[in-house]
Amino acid sequence: MGKVFTDIVDVFKRNSNQATQLIIINVVVFFGFTLIKFGVGLVPDFALTADTISRNYLTGSSFMELIRRPWTLLFHPFTQEGLFSMVFDLIIIYWFGNMLADFIGGRKMLLTYISGSYVAIVFFLLVWGFFSLLNKELNFNGYLYGASAGGFALMYAYVALNPESEVMFFTLRIKTRLLVLALLVLSIFRNPPLGVLDLGGAVFGYVQMKLLRTGINLTYGLERLSIWVTEILQPKKRSIFQKYSQNKSTEKGKIIKFSEFNKDTVPTEEEIDYLLDKINKGGYSSLTNEEKNRLHKASQSAD
Repeated sequence: MGKVFTDIVDVFKRNSNQATQLIIINVVVFFGFTLIKFGVGLVPDFALTADTISRNYLTGSSFMELIRRPWTLLFHPFTQEGLFSMVFDLIIIYWFGNMLADFIGGRKMLLTYISGSYVAIVFFLLVWGFFSLLNKELNFNGYLYGASAGGFALMYAYVALNPESEVMFFTLRIKTRLLVLALLVLSIFRNPPLGVLDLGGAVFGYVQMKLLRTGINLTYGLERLSIWVTEILQPKKRSIFQKYSQNKSTEKGKIIKFSEFNKDTVPTEEEIDYLLDKINKGGYSSLTNEEKNRLHKASQSAD
């Protein structure tokens, strides 16, 4: 058990896979509050009920509920409707989260998920609120679950970047965009209010990626804030690119730039770790041409 806890802590300490981090947080939040509500239910005549706990960590479906309990927004991106919903959300995060991170980096993927879950609330309040005014029978007093909306943000962000991509569905190859469209339609028909919430997440993910390709980053402010927080919480790392010149006339211990490495040498393990870490944070496109060549040379030497 201690080894499992150590591995979990290491995932966050190394900050190397944001999709895994999201999965862990979702599991901890779901089972944590489930166990708390189960424990409360075992105590007869206890002042704190399971319904009270739900109201204080699940996001309400009205603007007034958000005003009364704003702290529920802290847990919103990691809440699920049930066990089956949680399993589905985790599969989506693992699958599309990792694929999206390969293109835009783990940080942007993480912010797309979280921002999508929050934008979905605004989308729901506007859209469902409008239809509720037209038809009073559409009034919804349930809870809003953010993990599903965040998952749809990841799916549609990936489709926006790769509209012609395909996936294997049993023995058939189908377009990814058709699969995610079917999942969204199914969500709307299964539970219209929560389906509208998922639609909000999907719209944000798609628009975010389309604008990002034109140079407009909707999550730029959050990204700068996350970088600033990371730099504060994590100590500065010692530069791993310290090379001693073979020229005796050159001062030993001189730090040289990455681009000044001998192109004919095989990349070291430290260089490869640096390149992979840079891809994880900013995507493959963040590499310079020289860095791409070094990574290609490393793959050839591995073969």
